[in-house]
Amino acid sequence: MESDKFFVVAIVMAIIFTGLAVYLFLLDRKLSRIEKKQSEMMEELKRKEQE
Repeated sequence: MESDKFFVVAIVMAIIFTGLAVYLFLLDRKLSRIEKKQSEMMEELKRKEQE
């Protein structure tokens, strides 16, 4: 009975940490895309200023 509670807690914690890891991974990808787009826009702006 006691070990059943332990396994339930362990499974719930594993699900929470897995969800958190997936969320952080997706957030990192989204931020990388935004940073890339921002740097491309800054380079384009610099080129236009030089003309």
